[in-house]
Amino acid sequence: MHVLPHAVLLDLDGTLVDSESFHAESIARYMASRGVTLDERERAFVIGHAWQEIHAELKVRERLGEDLLALQAGSTHAKIAMRKEGLGLQVLAGARELVDLLCELSIPIAIVSGSSRAEIAEALDELGFAKRLEFWLGAEDYPHGKPAPDGYLRAAKRLAIAPARTLVFEDSHAGIASGLAAGMRVVATAAANPPASDPGHQDQSRAHLRLPDLRGIDRALLCRAMTGVEMTEPG
Repeated sequence: MHVLPHAVLLDLDGTLVDSESFHAESIARYMASRGVTLDERERAFVIGHAWQEIHAELKVRERLGEDLLALQAGSTHAKIAMRKEGLGLQVLAGARELVDLLCELSIPIAIVSGSSRAEIAEALDELGFAKRLEFWLGAEDYPHGKPAPDGYLRAAKRLAIAPARTLVFEDSHAGIASGLAAGMRVVATAAANPPASDPGHQDQSRAHLRLPDLRGIDRALLCRAMTGVEMTEPG
């Protein structure tokens, strides 16, 4: 049976752009400027989680007496300095081609990210396909971040498409868990995933299909992701 997804929901950080380490470093730099040094576990937690969860896990209110908006502003300020050092976002291989394919197949596309809407807009400027999306959801748009299913369920409801007919592209353990909890099919891409020895490595074993990156995706692979054998590597 050859069944295409009725909609595709894309994670952003680590899936379309390599921004996870950039994001984690900006938070670490801001916290350090306030006298708090993050350990490896805390830096690794930033990957794949939304701002709400990051603020709570890093105990920003307890340590710095600051709310979520202050943490976001501090991270943004740190990123300005980092860009002056030549650091920034990198579009991952195959990201634009995947969106081209989905548009050719008339499959609706939306982004569901744990980043703020301002950060998503900034990344979309790099990607250049904002107008091809139905919409995008950021941390402000749902109450609980990944691994909770809230963002993906809200996106499916807005598209009026059943979760079971929806395909998710993710890179993080939390994001994969979120898509699965929403009852969707999930493809994991390892393009920005650190090696297993790295504290930031993401366990992608629960995804229905695992890919080294987004290059070479075609109609057959999309069908396979919706109906194929679970947890297999592409041949």
